[in-house]
Amino acid sequence: MGKKIMLFGISIAFLNLFDGIVTNYGLMKKLIEEMNPIMDFIFSLNPALFLGLKICLSLLILFVSYWVYTNSKVYFQKLYLFSLVGVFCLYFGICSIHLYWLSLL
Repeated sequence: MGKKIMLFGISIAFLNLFDGIVTNYGLMKKLIEEMNPIMDFIFSLNPALFLGLKICLSLLILFVSYWVYTNSKVYFQKLYLFSLVGVFCLYFGICSIHLYWLSLL
């Protein structure tokens, strides 16, 4: 189960980075609008802050996933893995939308 936690953690971190880079590109070129009001506000303050936050969030998910993998009991690992699968599905959908609009360029 620990390997699955790390696999999903790494996958989510990469999908989050991809989302950040592509969203930044789309927002800079005015091709898309940010749907998350918090991230839209952060982007309006400074696009570099937006990307920096996405990088920090990716590193955080890696750190937390590793910590859960090495320090948690099986019950919590199962619950955490279930949560990771849900987040992965959401990010996979978001990144699929990004790939779609990028294919239209």
